[in-house]
Amino acid sequence: MSAPAYLLDTGIVLLATRDSHASKVIDAQFALSASSFRPALCEVSVGELLAFANANHWRDKRKAALMGKLRTTLIIPISHPGVHQCWADMQSALQAAGVTVGQNDLWIAATASVTGLTVLSTDRDFGHLVTRGLAHAVVVDPKTGVLVPQAAHG
Repeated sequence: MSAPAYLLDTGIVLLATRDSHASKVIDAQFALSASSFRPALCEVSVGELLAFANANHWRDKRKAALMGKLRTTLIIPISHPGVHQCWADMQSALQAAGVTVGQNDLWIAATASVTGLTVLSTDRDFGHLVTRGLAHAVVVDPKTGVLVPQAAHG
């Protein structure tokens, strides 16, 4: 069985723009740079990243790092076939269970689900989707890059 291909969540790309120790641990742990498959990114994350950069008045060096990361990822639009229906199914299932997950996280999870990718995130909210069988995701600690046990994020 081959290693999963990943759709990166916004927080993973943010860490990579910082060139942090955690981002190096994540890259090594999930073989992101070594993989023959380019990591993917939902277009929703692109908007989140650009807004974050604007709001935090990033300097040219960090903006350039972000643009470099965006150039090396496969950006998947939410108009990709099946994403809208998958989003609606996830939203309905979570609403019926009384669980709230951020709308952007749902778009990211739906995009990953439809494309057969695993979400790689620093956001424990994805655990709600995993424990309900709605998405495949792995969550890492944003400070260390170490995998968070599934029971701790569900």
